[in-house]
Amino acid sequence: MPDLRLPLLAALLAASLAAAPPEDVRALMLQARALQLRGGGSDPAAAVAIYRRVAAQVPESAEVHLRLSEALQEAQDPQGALAPARRAVALAPRNAEARAHLGLLLYQLSQSDEAMAAEAAKELRAATALLPQDPELWARLGEVSEKLKDGEGALQAWLHLGRLRPSFQAAWERAVIHARALQNYEGRRESVLALNARNPDERHLRMLEELARDQIQAGYLAHAEESFLLLAQHLPREAGLWENVALVRLQTSRFEEALESLGKAEALKVTPRTTFNTARALMNLGRFQEAEGRLATLLAGKIQEDWIADGSQALYAETLLLQGKGGALLAYLKEHPGREQVAGELQVFACQALISRNDWKSALAALKDGITRFPKVPFFQQAAELPPECLEYRFFSRKETRAALEQLHLEGMAGIWSEFRRWDKCLEALERARSLGPVKNVDILIMQSSAYDQLGRADDSLRVLREAQKANPGNPMVQNNLGYQLLEQGQDLEEAASLIEASAKATPDNGNVIDSLGWAQFKLGKIAEAEATLRRAAELSPFSPEVRKHLGEVLVKQGKLAEAAEQWERALAFVFPDRPALEKRLGELRVRLAREQARKVGEAQAPAPDATPDDDDEE
Repeated sequence: MPDLRLPLLAALLAASLAAAPPEDVRALMLQARALQLRGGGSDPAAAVAIYRRVAAQVPESAEVHLRLSEALQEAQDPQGALAPARRAVALAPRNAEARAHLGLLLYQLSQSDEAMAAEAAKELRAATALLPQDPELWARLGEVSEKLKDGEGALQAWLHLGRLRPSFQAAWERAVIHARALQNYEGRRESVLALNARNPDERHLRMLEELARDQIQAGYLAHAEESFLLLAQHLPREAGLWENVALVRLQTSRFEEALESLGKAEALKVTPRTTFNTARALMNLGRFQEAEGRLATLLAGKIQEDWIADGSQALYAETLLLQGKGGALLAYLKEHPGREQVAGELQVFACQALISRNDWKSALAALKDGITRFPKVPFFQQAAELPPECLEYRFFSRKETRAALEQLHLEGMAGIWSEFRRWDKCLEALERARSLGPVKNVDILIMQSSAYDQLGRADDSLRVLREAQKANPGNPMVQNNLGYQLLEQGQDLEEAASLIEASAKATPDNGNVIDSLGWAQFKLGKIAEAEATLRRAAELSPFSPEVRKHLGEVLVKQGKLAEAAEQWERALAFVFPDRPALEKRLGELRVRLAREQARKVGEAQAPAPDATPDDDDEE
């Protein structure tokens, strides 16, 4: 009879095993966790064995695969850790911890295997979307993006890291490198300002100065002012920095602020340049007597730079004329005839001074001399067109001669008043000039129209432009100004466009005209054409707030909101009548941009509709 004990024993053992209760998964997970290094233990290999037992029982648990991968990594088996890390993400794609672990593991592997870099970058990007406040993720993403030669990805990673850790200079320095290589202005600006926010070293200060100068060249005047002010904050004894701030403020017609900055510069060091620019600011504020004193002191000394010497003489002559001090001007010019390069301009001032003093015979002699010696100077060109009898002081034509000379003088004075934006005085001089005789130069009508426009008298401005059109219908500036006025007043758009197109054809490199053309295209609904035209206008006239305003408007229409905000910000560096309205619109646009950005972030972080639910609570 065969021995049945062994088969029976085997059957009983199998039955007893089948009847045994399953192992406690939670207890095993806690046991394994305690063995991990990050759990305070010292035996990750033993933890691996336990996690494998648990994975056999609950193979669909993302938590188990994640912990297994961690333990394998701790046990110095990063390659073996990769499969469970990928499995954890596949099971729970919105699990932030699993994504971060996989991304960092891939980064580790990419250090010895460059083929892993692309996947590492992909997973790190996904992880930063889920854990945007984790600085290590951004740092590793920056490094792996650099390995992939992804400059844009590296730039954004270092910028994010810098924002999380503002004092971490290495992040900002690497961001500067990539921003410069990519010609990414905003990234460079943010990084350089951050490097100079606290206690910058000499390298960072040089970066800031270079940024400021580039900002001026590119037309970012408000940003250049910000950069120079930050430099001055760190180097308060550098007079040149305060002077640079003042120059930006002069360029943007903020003369009171320019005076304040020049005062700080002169408190440290007075130079001919600061004196000259102070006089400019004073004259634009209508403080002519103060400007006169400054310029008289400057001209009494030795000026090394010719442009300052020449400019100071012209400015001094203008301030004396505007104050009715023709005699003082003549006395000065007699002793200081000036260089040959500015002799024509000074001759004009001498003629005006003589006419203002009713010294008709001397004025005629100076005028004839100017016509002969300086035939290309507009003032003398206009004088040469006077009737011959008006250039002689004869008994029977004295009245006509005086009227012609007075008209010439008043038109010249109107030009000086307009230079300093005193449109009321400009208009007063022009109206007096017109009372003495018909206008012979269409440029005078253009100036009168501009004065009316600046003073808010749009109907009078349009009327004078129609007069100019009748006198010289083919004049490009008349065509442009009339067309633009029609646009602004909402009148005949087709006529406006036709006039501006003719002007643009005659003067294709005039930024103001190209701006008008782009604005006309926008008004006619030709949005794409308008954008291209206004970009060209911005190249031709980078410091025109009008161009920046119009380009911003077109970009809003195109849905390019961030760039539109940038253009309006450039415009707001200047002073202009409707500035408060544009400030309000820019504020509204920034709110809109912030909402859109928040919406995009929310969409990026929302759970995928087909994602497997996480089971992170098993532990």
